Amino acid sequence: MKLKDSLKSYALLFLLGILAGVICRLSDFFPYESLWSLSSIATLFGFWIASVGVITCFSASGKGAFINTFLYMFGMTLSFYVLKYLLGFFIERFSNDGCFQRDLFLIYTALSVVCGIGSYVLYFWNRKTIFSSVLYALPAAGMLAEATGCFFVLVSRHILLGQTLFDFLFALLFGITLFRKADNKILYLITLGAVTAAVFLLVYRPFLLTV
Repeated sequence: MKLKDSLKSYALLFLLGILAGVICRLSDFFPYESLWSLSSIATLFGFWIASVGVITCFSASGKGAFINTFLYMFGMTLSFYVLKYLLGFFIERFSNDGCFQRDLFLIYTALSVVCGIGSYVLYFWNRKTIFSSVLYALPAAGMLAEATGCFFVLVSRHILLGQTLFDFLFALLFGITLFRKADNKILYLITLGAVTAAVFLLVYRPFLLTV
Protein backbone atom coordinates (compact mmCIF):
# COMPACT_ATOMS: atom_id res chain seq x y z
CA MET A 1 0.00 0.00 0.00
CA LYS A 2 1.38 3.40 -1.04
CA LEU A 3 0.62 6.84 0.34
CA LYS A 4 -0.94 8.84 -2.46
CA ASP A 5 0.39 12.28 -3.28
CA SER A 6 -2.72 14.02 -2.02
CA LEU A 7 -3.73 16.55 0.60
CA LYS A 8 -5.48 13.77 2.51
CA SER A 9 -2.27 11.74 2.80
CA TYR A 10 -0.23 14.80 3.69
CA ALA A 11 -2.72 15.75 6.41
CA LEU A 12 -2.64 12.18 7.76
CA LEU A 13 1.15 12.23 8.06
CA PHE A 14 1.05 15.62 9.77
CA LEU A 15 -1.51 14.36 12.32
CA LEU A 16 0.52 11.19 12.90
CA GLY A 17 3.55 13.38 13.50
CA ILE A 18 1.64 15.42 16.06
CA LEU A 19 0.63 12.20 17.83
CA ALA A 20 4.23 10.94 17.77
CA GLY A 21 5.44 14.22 19.25
CA VAL A 22 2.92 14.01 22.08
CA ILE A 23 3.99 10.43 22.85
CA CYS A 24 7.67 11.38 22.78
CA ARG A 25 7.04 14.34 25.08
CA LEU A 26 5.02 12.27 27.56
CA SER A 27 7.80 9.66 27.60
CA ASP A 28 9.81 12.26 29.55
CA PHE A 29 7.73 11.28 32.57
CA PHE A 30 9.83 8.11 32.65
CA PRO A 31 13.23 8.61 34.33
CA TYR A 32 16.24 8.58 32.00
CA GLU A 33 18.47 6.74 34.45
CA SER A 34 16.44 3.54 34.39
CA LEU A 35 16.62 0.21 32.59
CA TRP A 36 13.97 1.04 29.99
CA SER A 37 14.83 4.75 29.69
CA LEU A 38 11.80 5.49 27.55
CA SER A 39 12.58 9.19 27.68
CA SER A 40 15.50 8.53 25.32
CA ILE A 41 13.27 7.79 22.33
CA ALA A 42 13.09 11.42 21.22
CA THR A 43 16.68 12.22 22.17
CA LEU A 44 18.51 9.70 19.99
CA PHE A 45 18.32 9.41 16.21
CA GLY A 46 16.88 5.91 15.87
CA PHE A 47 13.27 7.04 16.00
CA TRP A 48 13.98 9.61 13.29
CA ILE A 49 15.80 7.09 11.08
CA ALA A 50 13.03 4.51 11.49
CA SER A 51 10.38 7.10 10.64
CA VAL A 52 12.19 8.28 7.50
CA GLY A 53 12.76 4.70 6.33
CA VAL A 54 9.17 3.59 6.86
CA ILE A 55 7.65 6.72 5.27
CA THR A 56 9.97 6.40 2.26
CA CYS A 57 8.92 2.77 1.75
CA PHE A 58 5.24 3.72 1.72
CA SER A 59 5.51 6.90 -0.37
CA ALA A 60 4.37 6.88 -3.99
CA SER A 61 6.97 9.33 -5.35
CA GLY A 62 10.12 11.18 -4.43
CA LYS A 63 8.16 14.40 -4.01
CA GLY A 64 5.64 12.59 -1.84
CA ALA A 65 8.45 11.08 0.25
CA PHE A 66 9.84 14.56 0.90
CA ILE A 67 6.49 16.12 1.79
CA ASN A 68 5.29 13.16 3.87
CA THR A 69 8.51 12.98 5.87
CA PHE A 70 8.79 16.73 6.40
CA LEU A 71 5.17 17.07 7.55
CA TYR A 72 5.49 14.08 9.88
CA MET A 73 8.71 15.38 11.42
CA PHE A 74 7.47 18.96 11.62
CA GLY A 75 4.21 17.80 13.24
CA MET A 76 6.24 15.83 15.77
CA THR A 77 8.52 18.81 16.47
CA LEU A 78 5.59 21.20 16.78
CA SER A 79 3.61 19.11 19.26
CA PHE A 80 6.77 18.15 21.17
CA TYR A 81 7.74 21.74 21.99
CA VAL A 82 4.24 23.19 22.26
CA LEU A 83 3.29 20.49 24.77
CA LYS A 84 6.44 21.16 26.79
CA TYR A 85 5.56 24.86 26.84
CA LEU A 86 2.02 24.13 28.06
CA LEU A 87 3.12 21.55 30.63
CA GLY A 88 5.63 24.06 31.97
CA PHE A 89 2.80 26.11 33.46
CA PHE A 90 1.74 23.16 35.63
CA ILE A 91 4.75 20.87 36.10
CA GLU A 92 8.08 22.20 37.32
CA ARG A 93 10.25 19.72 35.41
CA PHE A 94 8.95 21.13 32.11
CA SER A 95 9.20 24.76 33.19
CA ASN A 96 11.27 27.08 31.02
CA ASP A 97 10.44 30.34 32.80
CA GLY A 98 7.29 30.62 30.72
CA CYS A 99 9.30 30.83 27.50
CA PHE A 100 8.83 28.76 24.36
CA GLN A 101 12.06 26.98 23.33
CA ARG A 102 12.25 28.81 20.01
CA ASP A 103 15.90 27.99 19.27
CA LEU A 104 15.46 24.23 19.63
CA PHE A 105 12.17 24.38 17.77
CA LEU A 106 13.83 26.10 14.82
CA ILE A 107 16.77 23.67 14.87
CA TYR A 108 14.50 20.63 14.77
CA THR A 109 12.29 22.25 12.15
CA ALA A 110 15.42 22.58 10.01
CA LEU A 111 16.20 18.93 10.74
CA SER A 112 12.69 18.08 9.55
CA VAL A 113 13.62 19.60 6.20
CA VAL A 114 16.86 17.59 6.20
CA CYS A 115 14.89 14.40 6.91
CA GLY A 116 12.57 15.25 4.02
CA ILE A 117 15.57 15.64 1.71
CA GLY A 118 16.96 12.34 3.01
CA SER A 119 13.68 10.61 2.26
CA TYR A 120 13.66 12.11 -1.25
CA VAL A 121 17.18 10.76 -1.85
CA LEU A 122 16.35 7.33 -0.44
CA TYR A 123 13.37 7.10 -2.80
CA PHE A 124 15.84 6.80 -5.68
CA TRP A 125 16.33 3.18 -4.62
CA ASN A 126 13.28 2.48 -6.77
CA ARG A 127 15.27 3.25 -9.93
CA LYS A 128 17.05 -0.11 -9.65
CA THR A 129 20.55 1.15 -10.47
CA ILE A 130 23.76 -0.06 -8.83
CA PHE A 131 23.40 2.75 -6.29
CA SER A 132 20.00 1.40 -5.23
CA SER A 133 21.72 -1.34 -3.25
CA VAL A 134 23.72 1.34 -1.41
CA LEU A 135 20.60 3.33 -0.59
CA TYR A 136 18.74 0.22 0.56
CA ALA A 137 21.45 -0.44 3.15
CA LEU A 138 21.41 3.01 4.75
CA PRO A 139 18.34 2.77 7.05
CA ALA A 140 19.44 -0.59 8.44
CA ALA A 141 23.00 0.70 8.90
CA GLY A 142 21.82 3.76 10.82
CA MET A 143 19.63 1.67 13.11
CA LEU A 144 22.35 -0.94 13.64
CA ALA A 145 24.95 1.70 14.50
CA GLU A 146 22.69 3.20 17.18
CA ALA A 147 21.69 -0.25 18.42
CA THR A 148 25.37 -1.10 18.90
CA GLY A 149 26.01 2.09 20.83
CA CYS A 150 22.94 1.59 23.00
CA PHE A 151 23.94 -2.01 23.66
CA PHE A 152 27.31 -0.95 25.08
CA VAL A 153 25.54 1.60 27.29
CA LEU A 154 23.06 -1.07 28.37
CA VAL A 155 25.85 -3.43 29.39
CA SER A 156 27.93 -0.81 31.18
CA ARG A 157 25.25 1.40 32.79
CA HIS A 158 22.10 -0.77 32.74
CA ILE A 159 19.98 1.81 30.92
CA LEU A 160 18.50 2.17 27.39
CA LEU A 161 17.04 -1.32 27.20
CA GLY A 162 13.90 -0.04 25.46
CA GLN A 163 15.92 1.99 22.95
CA THR A 164 18.27 -0.93 22.29
CA LEU A 165 15.40 -3.30 21.56
CA PHE A 166 13.69 -0.70 19.36
CA ASP A 167 16.86 -0.10 17.35
CA PHE A 168 17.70 -3.77 16.89
CA LEU A 169 14.10 -4.52 15.87
CA PHE A 170 14.06 -1.89 13.12
CA ALA A 171 17.61 -2.78 12.06
CA LEU A 172 16.35 -6.34 11.56
CA LEU A 173 13.18 -5.26 9.75
CA PHE A 174 15.01 -2.89 7.42
CA GLY A 175 17.90 -5.29 7.00
CA ILE A 176 15.80 -8.23 5.86
CA THR A 177 13.14 -6.34 3.89
CA LEU A 178 15.52 -4.10 1.96
CA PHE A 179 18.12 -6.86 1.47
CA ARG A 180 15.50 -8.76 -0.49
CA LYS A 181 14.90 -5.72 -2.70
CA ALA A 182 18.58 -5.04 -3.40
CA ASP A 183 19.82 -6.26 -6.78
CA ASN A 184 23.46 -6.37 -5.72
CA LYS A 185 23.46 -8.27 -2.43
CA ILE A 186 27.23 -8.07 -1.98
CA LEU A 187 27.28 -4.29 -2.41
CA TYR A 188 24.36 -4.06 0.02
CA LEU A 189 26.26 -6.03 2.68
CA ILE A 190 29.50 -4.10 2.14
CA THR A 191 27.60 -0.80 2.49
CA LEU A 192 25.76 -2.06 5.56
CA GLY A 193 29.00 -3.02 7.31
CA ALA A 194 30.98 0.08 6.28
CA VAL A 195 28.26 2.63 7.09
CA THR A 196 27.39 0.94 10.39
CA ALA A 197 31.04 1.03 11.48
CA ALA A 198 31.55 4.62 10.32
CA VAL A 199 28.39 5.98 11.97
CA PHE A 200 29.09 4.12 15.19
CA LEU A 201 32.68 5.37 15.43
CA LEU A 202 31.99 8.95 14.33
CA VAL A 203 28.61 9.58 15.98
CA TYR A 204 27.53 7.11 18.64
CA ARG A 205 30.86 6.15 20.19
CA PRO A 206 31.76 9.75 21.17
CA PHE A 207 28.16 10.70 21.91
CA LEU A 208 26.95 7.71 23.95
CA LEU A 209 30.03 6.01 25.33
CA THR A 210 31.62 9.10 26.88
CA VAL A 211 28.50 10.20 28.84
